[in-house]
Amino acid sequence: MTIGRDLEALGMREVRERIRAVVARVSDGGPLVVMQHGEPAAVLIRFDEAERWGRVERSLAALHALEVYPELVRGTGQMGAAVRGELKPTRSAVRGLDEAPREILGPLQTVQITDLRESLAARLEEVAGGRALTVVSSGRFAATLISPREFDRLRALGRAVSWFSAAGLDLASADEAGVAAFVREYRRGSAGAASAAG
Repeated sequence: MTIGRDLEALGMREVRERIRAVVARVSDGGPLVVMQHGEPAAVLIRFDEAERWGRVERSLAALHALEVYPELVRGTGQMGAAVRGELKPTRSAVRGLDEAPREILGPLQTVQITDLRESLAARLEEVAGGRALTVVSSGRFAATLISPREFDRLRALGRAVSWFSAAGLDLASADEAGVAAFVREYRRGSAGAASAAG
């Protein structure tokens, strides 16, 4: 998972001048922050990483349907209790979660790398407005521009993704039935451990 790596940053002008090399570097490695006027304007991540996070979001939606809200858990130490259904978030917290934008799930919007060079400032404004943009280079989806706030949100989700992975559920590859089976088995195992201890 590259989203948790240390970040590099480049100014918008340097990104524009070296756009092909920058996109190639990101598509082979970690994320890069595009700076504009001294502030983070966008984060460029690998396209396959953006796709992976889209799959994670779909698994999170399946967890939400089971009233499990990993995003609302404070620290991974309470994640097990949340999966068991012992931690019930407030309605307002759930409503806030439902209303929060998930830019990574937006429709696929593409921009050719040559067009990106010519219109980088305008494209950064689109990204700041919540529109993820996928960069097409040499006929393939190479990288995706997301807003810094979306990058921060995904990075924060990384802890929950790691917890589920350690517990036996890969949120990036699970389908709805797999998520439901995991929750059912987790709750069954917890109930069995509690009755054996009693």
